[in-house]
Amino acid sequence: PATKTSRTTKLFGGRYSGIELSGLLYDSTSTAFDAWEWTANLGAPAALVAGAVLVMFQESREDYAPLKNDTKWVRTMKQLSRFFLLTSFALEVVSIFVSTVIGSVLLAHGEATSRKAIIGYTSPLGLLTHHHEFSYLTIQITFLQGLFNWLLATAIDIALPRRKETKSARRMNKALSSWIVSMLLWIMAFYNTNLSFYSDYFHMIKRYFALFAKCYFGSFRPMMLLYVPSFVMSGVLTWKAFFQSPPEDDEVIEEEG
Repeated sequence: PATKTSRTTKLFGGRYSGIELSGLLYDSTSTAFDAWEWTANLGAPAALVAGAVLVMFQESREDYAPLKNDTKWVRTMKQLSRFFLLTSFALEVVSIFVSTVIGSVLLAHGEATSRKAIIGYTSPLGLLTHHHEFSYLTIQITFLQGLFNWLLATAIDIALPRRKETKSARRMNKALSSWIVSMLLWIMAFYNTNLSFYSDYFHMIKRYFALFAKCYFGSFRPMMLLYVPSFVMSGVLTWKAFFQSPPEDDEVIEEEG
């Protein structure tokens, strides 16, 4: 039974008597503790990014409202900037949530005593990628993509034209925006050259969506009755926001009272 559990925990964390993770054992609890420390330490920078994003989102709400006299690209950039900001905040919250939950899981299970049950990983992240690969990818991707979305929103905010803006200020804003994009691309390159379990960031995303589909759409779960319609509705509303918002609709809605 222990060997069977070790084979199935790579994707689902193991299933035993209908309760997920109940039969999970690690090679070493000290390695699991080190993995917990990694998840705990990643929550702090994710919280910092989420806080900065939330402040920027609230302060720029009126500035990003599309206007009738906006050109098409300005309207699109305003919409993208708000979309990047809110998704950045949501992604960082997901990273914090998953790292907290999986941290509790890492401290909740014991150590394998049978030699046949020992898998042979030698590092904390090796433990995570073997037993909790989906959670590991979720933490990594949501943190990094949230950071990317924030940087993109910042670059767009700087590049957007302002009223009564001088030509010199416009040129400077374009240069600053370009440097932010260049830094983002370098961060991506640096990240790709320091990965241990995947060839690059896009390989991680491909693997993540494969696990996501298998885990949450491969077999029936009661929550599917809620999150599947919610995903569909959110997708439809997003499509309408970007592609069914003509300038004629951009009239200020006066609040009553």
